[in-house]
Amino acid sequence: MNHLPILMVTIPLLAAPACLLLGHRRVVYVFALLVSWITFAISLFQLGHVLQTGKISYHIGNWAPPYGIEFVADTLSAFVAMFVSGMGALVLAYAPRLLEVEIPASRQHYFCSLYLTCLTGLLGITLTGDLFNVFVFLEISSLSTYALISLGRDRRAVLAALQYLFIGTIGATFFLIGVGLLYQVTGTLNMNDIASRLVESEGVNGQGIIVLPATRTLRVALAFMTVGLAIKMAVFPVHKWLPNAYSYAPNIVTCFLAATASKVAVYALIRLIFGVFTIEFSFDLLPMRYELILLSFLGIFIASLTAIFQNNVKKILAYSSVAQLGYMVLGVNLINVMGLSSAIVHMFNHAVIKAALFMVRKCHGRRSPGPCRVWG
Repeated sequence: MNHLPILMVTIPLLAAPACLLLGHRRVVYVFALLVSWITFAISLFQLGHVLQTGKISYHIGNWAPPYGIEFVADTLSAFVAMFVSGMGALVLAYAPRLLEVEIPASRQHYFCSLYLTCLTGLLGITLTGDLFNVFVFLEISSLSTYALISLGRDRRAVLAALQYLFIGTIGATFFLIGVGLLYQVTGTLNMNDIASRLVESEGVNGQGIIVLPATRTLRVALAFMTVGLAIKMAVFPVHKWLPNAYSYAPNIVTCFLAATASKVAVYALIRLIFGVFTIEFSFDLLPMRYELILLSFLGIFIASLTAIFQNNVKKILAYSSVAQLGYMVLGVNLINVMGLSSAIVHMFNHAVIKAALFMVRKCHGRRSPGPCRVWG
């Protein structure tokens, strides 16, 4: 059971290049589908084990943290890994008819390889206990996402992928700078070890509340990582890449990204605020709570209003996703049990419902390979 977290990452990681070696598109698809369902089955065993016995910790190479890389499955990470792998399996099971229409036969084995690579990155972000590896898996998922979006038959798919590449690279750079600054202060990259070292240097303020030292380096580190994750989440106003990426990517890619990618970024933000830094530091000494709440409200209203004036169904759903992400970030920033629980539940609800909405293919009474438009 202790090997379950690493198996969830290594199985799709090793299967991705195998798709290129197999070559035949039908064999590759069946192989990728089998791998995705095996990964989902492992996630169910992992979640059940965590709920019964507690956290699972796997040390790569038998090197104990903080010197070695650790994979951790607790209740939250096991739950997120479960619905990410589950949606990956369900969406891929839905794919055959769309693949025939949207992606040339000669490139379908590339699609399966990139799909499993993206799934690997998302699961790695969820299960790793090392902050630098969050960045590594973030880039693995992002690079494969850029390629998946560009597979669309519409010429605008390549432009949308390029736009996402530029904006996503900025977000990844911000996150990496924050990781470097945090390493400068703590001398470690393991998230639990960072949290413990910051707690060791706590001070007591005038009101008797224990808080982390309000050093400039820590403030800048948290600010950079928050901005980087906000770009990956597509929080208003750094959401401009999402509508085009969802609209012009192949429909199967849109289903997968809408169900998983932004939710994993929200999870990373929750883990960063509540697992590495403390509530007092994040929301008192660095008062980003009010800024994020304001951006959440703006995103909810502006994105919803923008969706009303769209005549492309995929763009309507894309702007709706921006608004729903505002609800999730708002729940996180309420900094109470109800708000955080609501954000986590909404992550799951939105993953299932939005993927199902993107799977709807009928418009004007027929199946269409291109973007559907609103009736009338």
